[in-house]
Amino acid sequence: MVVVIFSYRIDYRCCRYRWRKFNFFDIIHNADSKKISETIGNSKITSTSSGHGHLVTCDDDGLVHLITRTFQVTTFRAYQSVVLLSTQLQYSSILVTIGEDEPNTNSILKVWDLERRDRQSTPICIRSTKLSKSEKPTTLCATDNRLLMAIGFADGCIALFKGDLSRDRNSKPKMLKELGQGITGMAFKCISKDQWYLFVSTASSVQQFNVTSKDFCPMTVLDAVGCDFKCSVLVNGPDSHFMIAKEDAIYCYTVDSRGPCYVVGGQKIILQWFRNYLIIVSKERGKPLNAITVSTTTKHSDEIESISITVLDIQNKFIIYTTTMQDILSVLPEWGSLYILTTKGSLSQLIEKDLQSKLTVLFKKNLYDVAVRMAKCQQYDSQALVDIFRQYGDHLYTKGDHSGAVEQYIKTIGKLEPSYVIKKFLDSQYIDSLTTYLHALHKSGSATKDHTTLLFNCYSKLNSLDKLQEFIVIKDENIDFDVDVAIKVCRQSSPENALALAEKHNRHSLYIKILLEDRHEYTSALEYIEKLSIDQSVQTIKQYSNVFIENVPKETVSFLKKLCSTWYTTTNVDLSGNLAQPEDFIYLLLDDSECLVDFLEHFDNFLDKWSTSLLNTYIEHCLIVWKNENNQEYRSKIEKKIINILQSADIKMCDHYQVLILATSFEFKPAIVYIFEHNKQYSKLIRYFLSLNDYIGAIECCRRYGQVEPKLWILVFNTAMVDDMFPPFMLEEILNEIEKKSLLSAHFTITSLAKSKTFNIGHARAYLSSLFGAEKKILEKDKEMVDKYQKDTENLKHTIEKLKNCAVVFQGLRCSACNNQLELPSIHFMCQHSYHQHCFQAFSESDDDCPACTPNNKQIMDIIRTQGQIKDYNKEFHNQLERATDCFSLISEYFGRCLFDDLSIAENELAKSKLVSSPVVLTPKPVVPAVQTPPRLSPILSVHTIQQQNTNPFDEDDDNMEYDDNKNPFKDEYDESKNPFADDI
Repeated sequence: MVVVIFSYRIDYRCCRYRWRKFNFFDIIHNADSKKISETIGNSKITSTSSGHGHLVTCDDDGLVHLITRTFQVTTFRAYQSVVLLSTQLQYSSILVTIGEDEPNTNSILKVWDLERRDRQSTPICIRSTKLSKSEKPTTLCATDNRLLMAIGFADGCIALFKGDLSRDRNSKPKMLKELGQGITGMAFKCISKDQWYLFVSTASSVQQFNVTSKDFCPMTVLDAVGCDFKCSVLVNGPDSHFMIAKEDAIYCYTVDSRGPCYVVGGQKIILQWFRNYLIIVSKERGKPLNAITVSTTTKHSDEIESISITVLDIQNKFIIYTTTMQDILSVLPEWGSLYILTTKGSLSQLIEKDLQSKLTVLFKKNLYDVAVRMAKCQQYDSQALVDIFRQYGDHLYTKGDHSGAVEQYIKTIGKLEPSYVIKKFLDSQYIDSLTTYLHALHKSGSATKDHTTLLFNCYSKLNSLDKLQEFIVIKDENIDFDVDVAIKVCRQSSPENALALAEKHNRHSLYIKILLEDRHEYTSALEYIEKLSIDQSVQTIKQYSNVFIENVPKETVSFLKKLCSTWYTTTNVDLSGNLAQPEDFIYLLLDDSECLVDFLEHFDNFLDKWSTSLLNTYIEHCLIVWKNENNQEYRSKIEKKIINILQSADIKMCDHYQVLILATSFEFKPAIVYIFEHNKQYSKLIRYFLSLNDYIGAIECCRRYGQVEPKLWILVFNTAMVDDMFPPFMLEEILNEIEKKSLLSAHFTITSLAKSKTFNIGHARAYLSSLFGAEKKILEKDKEMVDKYQKDTENLKHTIEKLKNCAVVFQGLRCSACNNQLELPSIHFMCQHSYHQHCFQAFSESDDDCPACTPNNKQIMDIIRTQGQIKDYNKEFHNQLERATDCFSLISEYFGRCLFDDLSIAENELAKSKLVSSPVVLTPKPVVPAVQTPPRLSPILSVHTIQQQNTNPFDEDDDNMEYDDNKNPFKDEYDESKNPFADDI
């Protein structure tokens, strides 16, 4: 039986490990191998390589054979003598060979491009360099990026080529330090983008060169153990190693030091790497065995030598394939398979079985642990991995290994339904395993409320309160569970743990609930709430406010004062929505008005921030306290407090109508008086005083606000006329104010006094005396005005008659415009104004109007026209009539302005009596006799004159009217003796 031992090297002492053996490869003997052997013929294969879709074999006749995937062979001659070494780049079509054209001469390095062919379909040689050393080259390696290449010689020298292999034809190699022994293996390893190392092995040592530097390549000796030819390989990957094979073991090396060691017995002849597998070809003596022994036994002459090939899965620590063959020359990985080339030219293929087939074999042998490792190594689907874990757990559960089964079931969390596992461990004897699984379920964050309840019940049944507390309080932050359910379960068994859990996870509501319902520690609950943030405190106190008010009212009110104070003291507007407002807690104190008033008085310094509802509530409960209070001094104090609140509160924030309703309900007179005065509702205030029979208050109100609203005296007077209890001594003051402000007509006042049953003529003696005296003065004044107007009327009539019947003498010597001496030509008007002709033309707006009299006449005519328009506004007249205190005087005024007369009749009368204002032009030549013009109207007549519509005094409104010839002043012949200008002609 072959034993494989794995260990990490620690001073070359290896720890033994027994590996399992499987058969995960199938060998296929190629039927076309005869074609390959026939192509090669009797030539000896000297070198092999693979990559970029080819298997490459070179022989001692200088030929290179390229084998495709369909086993078609293409041969071309590379050298005239022999091909010594070759390497095919993995990701490039570049093939590098070293050979001889003549025996015993320096070797030649050639670089071939397999994708470029000449006319004979032979690959083109893009570089040919003759090596400077005469020693035989033993190893060849190149990087896939074609920038580095190294050649090892039999004397221990190493030639390092830098630069592009296909272009730098003249680049000279750099010779590294001679090692004194033939080079048996080399490999390049890239640590970073610009950092490369070269591993080199000889028969007795392993070293590495740092080939990054251009000038100097430092060497580091890694081990004093070497290997033979083809017994070294570089493992690719993040944890890659450089491996060498010795008869006793396989040693691994990193860039800095030695790595692990795999102890495998047998004489190794080939070491190769394929995917994640290490392929070992070794010689064995004796009968063919199916395994590899730890060390070789003593050789006997009768033993048969055989060659075995072993495939090791190092990561999963088992042998996946082993077989015995004869004359193995090389093992070439390509096209996802392994190809075994014998010395006779036959080619066999090792094909790896698919993963499902491998797992099926492992499941049959109950090797679930191996199956898991293999599936992980090949990046198996996560859901399929879960199924493997489930089967593994079921297998261990069947064997009775419940703890091991739970370990496997834990790996299925998140994919496998937890109820599948929980059902298996519901028996009380498996409660430990169930607890372990539930704990892991919570740690993964996949637990539900039911799982949390079940876990806590398991802790309770196991009496593991310490584990429960550790899980709750000192738990890993990665563990997640339903805290509310956990607290609910702990409340039944361990209230202390429930409190600790609620406090740790900020379940403030549950923490307060436990204190109030389970422990009845109301004060402690309030203290805990005080430690919370404002938002949390508000939320919690609202939830349990009724309980606190019922049990600790004083402490609760004190806490609410502190809590709500932040609403007024904070300056952050964004947080104002989350702060506690006094309105939020008013409903708690509605049954205790004194307590509510005390609570709200704490915030009276911030009345400007109070809401309307809060202010109304405060006033309402102050009124309740005032109503129920018997101490007169305290009642007065409350009255002042309410009035001060109303005075200091913002008008917009105080609903006066609501306060008025409250004050009326509680018969709180000061507030009613203030609100009426504040809102300037003086008439309502008077009615309120009169409804209380407070006549003195009503009179005082009239005295204060009578100037603003004089009708208040009328309201009091009307009440006095019908109220039998009205004090008579106040009537005199009322009548004096009515008379002084002319609030009522004398007729209405006397009529009302006559109808009153309370007052007699003696109470109104002073008023009547004053009234009659004032009327007498008015009559005398009106009589004087009548006499004056009659006198003015007679004068006007005399003037008009004079203008109509007598000649007008113009005696003006100076111009009324420029005040200079008059010169001819000049213009004279009947109004005794005279002008230079050029002055008249400059200042006159019309040829018929006197410039000096035009503004006054125009103003008079506008007034007449306006008065004519006013009389059409019947609605305005009625409105004035309703508002007037003395309607008779208003009507008299309208009559006096002739606003009730027919305007057309007045205009006709005016037209008959008015002459056209025509100018008289005085020139050296004879002029037309001047026409009379009406004199300038006086301001007195401007009020009573109707608007002039026609300026022609001879036009009649009625065409049928007969002309009165007696009114014509020019009917008689003109007396030339009366002409003052006759001598000038």
